[in-house]
Amino acid sequence: MYHGRKREPKVIPTEEQKKANAELLAKIQKINQELLQRRVAKQYNAENLELTEKAGALFTDNYTVWNYRREIIQEIVFKSSEKSVEDKKKFIVSELKLILKLLMRNQKSFPLWFHRQWCIEYGLKLDDAALGKEDSILKNELKLCAELLTHDGRNFHCWNYKAWLLELETANINRVYEDKEKREKALKEMYEREYKYTTQLISKDFSNYSTWFYRSKMLPYLFPDPTYLISVQKVREELEMLKQALYTEPKDQSCWNHHRWLMSLVLPVQVVGCSLKMPSENKVEITLGVSHKVKALEGVELSLNGAAVAAKVEAITPAIHTDRWLIKAELKDPVLAEAKLVLKKDAKCPTIEGPRVVRPVVLCWKKDGTVKLSCEKVESSLDKDLKEIAYGEIDVLTELIEVEEGLVYAIERVCELYCLKRDYFGNPYYGFADACYLCKGDLEKNYGVLSGYKKGTAAEVMYGDLTTKFKNISDLFNYSKAVLEGKAHVPVSYTHLTLPTIYSV
Repeated sequence: MYHGRKREPKVIPTEEQKKANAELLAKIQKINQELLQRRVAKQYNAENLELTEKAGALFTDNYTVWNYRREIIQEIVFKSSEKSVEDKKKFIVSELKLILKLLMRNQKSFPLWFHRQWCIEYGLKLDDAALGKEDSILKNELKLCAELLTHDGRNFHCWNYKAWLLELETANINRVYEDKEKREKALKEMYEREYKYTTQLISKDFSNYSTWFYRSKMLPYLFPDPTYLISVQKVREELEMLKQALYTEPKDQSCWNHHRWLMSLVLPVQVVGCSLKMPSENKVEITLGVSHKVKALEGVELSLNGAAVAAKVEAITPAIHTDRWLIKAELKDPVLAEAKLVLKKDAKCPTIEGPRVVRPVVLCWKKDGTVKLSCEKVESSLDKDLKEIAYGEIDVLTELIEVEEGLVYAIERVCELYCLKRDYFGNPYYGFADACYLCKGDLEKNYGVLSGYKKGTAAEVMYGDLTTKFKNISDLFNYSKAVLEGKAHVPVSYTHLTLPTIYSV
């Protein structure tokens, strides 16, 4: 099974087919060897251009042939002083026709799609105003994509190409419209057109991951939000739409992937590990682990002995985006009695997907013989949004599991949502009182539904970890309290977040 569709059974070729394939392979190898020799000799002429066309038609996925063809085209067409701009444009049109002819035979060929993109890029260099014409290259290419996706909506090569065309259209709109209001209107119309297109395709076929993924690129622009990547209301609407898909195609992976992405949108960046040390008498270093890989840690405020100090925030790992950060400051007093670290409310950290809001927190270290960590609860609307959405989805998916047996993805998602509840509302750095959400009745209510799944699966392992570590409310409460008092460590298995290593407090 692949995305809910059965794979075609493997067909064993006949002796005649084997013989024909062997002859074709020998022919391809012979032409390929000849082309390699001519390429090394840098023979760029019309004869070799024709030969690359024949070789490309024999085997469309031959990267070397298409690379050589591009070198020839550059030398004898684009760099030629004898060719006029119109001649070069006509050549590009003929090349696009050739690629289209070959795409009809093999629509999932990487080299063909790359070569088509290369041709259009060169065409636009010759005439950058061509994008805005009524019969523009862009409009023709979008029509081609729509036609090809009608035949095969899962052709991710075509979807990737369509996304690239969208970038071209965006660049053209920014170039043509100097007025900001007109420019934003044109961009919105473009995104709305593509958004409606994905809605139409999804209504016909829920089982298309490419369509869901392409749709996810439209949502942030059409439904922006000052706090989240897209508005909470739109997340709820998408989940409601997805509910229909999940109940219709519960065994299809595409819908569950989109569900996981939607739920991730309401997860803020939060602290999942921290430690304080003094490498020297006048230097303070706080190591901070966060739940998401971010490019910069924003909203940091540090005070030592009650006075605000300038803090230097730097990544521990050299990656562009990381989840481990080091906060450095100098101590002006002879002794450190108290350190307070604040992640401010409404701060945002840049992630790969876009800005993600920070869950506000106040961490305080007091030195009284030993350094002890305490946390002050900070009220935030993030808690309310996440609680409503996560709890609601657990109810929806649990109901689905009870209706039909053997729903692997549904069981795994419920387990992941329980882990999400634990990691967010049971996070000891945000006040251990909230950790008491995981009550005994909550476990007993759902354990019978979920624990019956196959042993050794991801669902069984995740839910098993959840239920064996904390049997009841007092276990979780005592554990969280011990962490805050510095008597216990936060193990890796405690968190279902992205941090590879959890620092001890």
